[in-house]
Amino acid sequence: MNTGLMARSLYVSEKQFRSVMEIKRIDFRLYAITDRDRCAPTPLADVVSELLDAGVTAIQLREKDLDDTELLQLAQPITELCRNYEAKLFINTSDKVLQRSTMSIAGASGVHLPESAASVTEVKAQVDDDLYVGCSVHSLDAAQRRAAEGADFVTYSPIYPTTSKPGYGPAVGIEGLTEVVERVRLPVFALGGITPARIAECLSAGAFGIAVMSGVMSPENAGQQARRYLDALD
Repeated sequence: MNTGLMARSLYVSEKQFRSVMEIKRIDFRLYAITDRDRCAPTPLADVVSELLDAGVTAIQLREKDLDDTELLQLAQPITELCRNYEAKLFINTSDKVLQRSTMSIAGASGVHLPESAASVTEVKAQVDDDLYVGCSVHSLDAAQRRAAEGADFVTYSPIYPTTSKPGYGPAVGIEGLTEVVERVRLPVFALGGITPARIAECLSAGAFGIAVMSGVMSPENAGQQARRYLDALD
């Protein structure tokens, strides 16, 4: 493994992040995002199990058409899987922030906020101090705003053209990714059209890691696909 990339993945650099004391340590570099429709008819929990078995250590449960009750029901078996594999589970919230008791029941490591969701400051006032708050951003301005609010990391998209992110404008490209990494002192996960072959380019631009949905949400061979991403990150 490239020792420089390993160091960047395990430690908080002064250039990219606010300070070690102000943000939580991020110990994953592949951030897998769920979509139960893409992996149907295979149950989502089975697909997540494959990903975890392949070595994925961070899952974002992103099923935005479900209400809180349905989302928690879906989260329960996935929570158990993540706990057994010592992986982190993030729950994507929409307009309403899951209350502390709800997050405790869900067993999540943190929440993930859409770009239009409540401020990170507001969210952190409602959850335990040890819970992470990640944010989706699609512009430099949004990334800077989330950093100022106290986000622990952001996903920036779409880096490349993708059918998974309709309505978010044209791809920002490697140039856009580089600008956000250089001007926002947070871990930045590249998202949108990321294939294993494109990972090196994203890391060279300064991305802390990679977030992926369609690349791993498959009814078959999800674990093998995840392994290709992990191998490319190594």
